[in-house]
Amino acid sequence: MTRALSILQGRFGRVALLDMDTSLVDHAHPHYHLIFKASGPDQNFVVEGQTVPLRSDTLVAVNSWQQHAYEHSRGAERTLFLALYIEPGWLAQADRHFVSCAEPGFFPQAGIAITGEIDRLRAGVVRRMADPSQGHDELQELILDLCLNVAYGFSDWRERAAGLHRPRGVSDYRIGRALRHIRESAAEAVDLDQVARVSGLSRPHFNHLFRSCTGVSPRVYVNALRVETAVGRLRQYDNEIGSISEELGFSAQSNFTRFFQQHTGTSPNQYRRVLAQVG
Repeated sequence: MTRALSILQGRFGRVALLDMDTSLVDHAHPHYHLIFKASGPDQNFVVEGQTVPLRSDTLVAVNSWQQHAYEHSRGAERTLFLALYIEPGWLAQADRHFVSCAEPGFFPQAGIAITGEIDRLRAGVVRRMADPSQGHDELQELILDLCLNVAYGFSDWRERAAGLHRPRGVSDYRIGRALRHIRESAAEAVDLDQVARVSGLSRPHFNHLFRSCTGVSPRVYVNALRVETAVGRLRQYDNEIGSISEELGFSAQSNFTRFFQQHTGTSPNQYRRVLAQVG
């Protein structure tokens, strides 16, 4: 079973050190996502249908709302991952060059070669994540330096700054209506047939139009919001796991636990147990 060794959460988003031996289903995040291998055998991610290797000399960069999955090699040993889920607004506030980092295509390539400086920063973050007794201030500085190094070196910020990038937004009012409805119901079991009806579309047309506007399927979008809602609830220690499961519309706590594990790699109980919050 995959184990979360430590999770740090703050204004930057969250960073997790994960000892992985299980796969993750196709999913997405409102964050942009950087994944490093810390130790163990090489593995593969699948980003929008393309296999992207994760090795000691490469990282995987996933844009905000970009669909991806993790496929643990059958029979392979455990691999230790450093996973960063970065709030785009935090990076944009840290450096104005990255005001568009939440838009599609911020990282043109999912597979990125690790430079010497990125490798040094990765090692520093892993070392401090593995030792919770150390202070968090320097760790936050390392996380920022790591994100800035990757963004400056491998995003398309230059093209965006020069006005060569055309941002993609939700251009269909019916999908805009659907998104508002989904967000209002994010803490429940969303009925996508009903959302399609609210949008005035047939379900097949709704599915096609939703993906073309957002880059992900309706189900992946809804599941991402449910995961983020669960993460927010888990930060509040007076919320029982069973109560969170009920609030999210799961018929049994075991179903919620399975769902959370398939999307994050760890159980809700373990997530809460290793979570440290900053600021």
